[in-house]
Amino acid sequence: MAFIAFPQHAKSLDLSTGHHYNYIHIQAPSQIKPTILFLHGFPSSSYDWRHQITHFQSSGYGIIAPDLLGYGGTSKPDAPEKYKAKLMTAEIIEILDHEHLNKVHGVAHDTGSLLLSRLANYHPERLLSCTFISVPYSKPGEHFDLDAINAMTKSVHGQEQFGYLKFFVRDDAGDIINQHVDSFIDILYPADVSLWNDHFGPLGALEAWLLADSRGPKAPYMTGDEREIHCQIMHGNYGSALKWYHALVNNLNVEDEKASELSAKLSVPVLMLAPAQSERENTAMDATACEEAALFSAKNMGANGHWLQLEARDEVNSALQEFWESF
Repeated sequence: MAFIAFPQHAKSLDLSTGHHYNYIHIQAPSQIKPTILFLHGFPSSSYDWRHQITHFQSSGYGIIAPDLLGYGGTSKPDAPEKYKAKLMTAEIIEILDHEHLNKVHGVAHDTGSLLLSRLANYHPERLLSCTFISVPYSKPGEHFDLDAINAMTKSVHGQEQFGYLKFFVRDDAGDIINQHVDSFIDILYPADVSLWNDHFGPLGALEAWLLADSRGPKAPYMTGDEREIHCQIMHGNYGSALKWYHALVNNLNVEDEKASELSAKLSVPVLMLAPAQSERENTAMDATACEEAALFSAKNMGANGHWLQLEARDEVNSALQEFWESF
């Protein structure tokens, strides 16, 4: 949450859509360095960019990092239709307009990568570059078939890798997570990423882990205080945050994207940051992004987990800065 993470730089804005957004905005001290737009994933907030915000502020960059719809101090509508990408990208553009920011470097993680993908499709003129962390660029207008994906990953890996999405789109998922939050944090931010192979990806595994109040070793990249702040930000908010997955799994974006005849090609430089190695991550992510980008580069970080901006913070920061200074 912006007002918890960086209260001295936190701002709020009521948008024309009727939604209220909280966000962090740090103005660049000069026009030499551009502004970076950070888009978090699930179940995060602007707080998950704390290591990047501190680093790039000290390096003279501007920062804008919203608590996205459904998170933190931002509005939390109940209807999944409010989480359609076309609507949310327009809200991000309204925030940029309010802060008089014409072009920004976009950096996204997890479900934030979907939002950055659509920003690049709907509003390419507002981006200087795109960086996708752990989750790659997604093409517009493609039908998402969760059952087919789970069947494919089971045939390749011996068990499903996206079974957790079946749980995430249930109406009671947010309540179950809130009732077993310590168990959820342990599996979501694991010290050993192999826990995801047996307790996150397979169908029914995540719910079973939660209902048993299972626990795992705490991740070394998150201090006790940081864990407490994370829980404070997300307390009671999991249900609204999960609406992003309702929109994805129920293909609520496809009609908009086809009607808009969006091009899948990316006109700005693209960087993909991926884990060092992980059976769970999409091994084709580099090829997918490269196919659609005019200028593409990819790097594997020295960490195996999903939360590269936390676990490999210095490496991620160096890769971002090197990327932006290369063009």
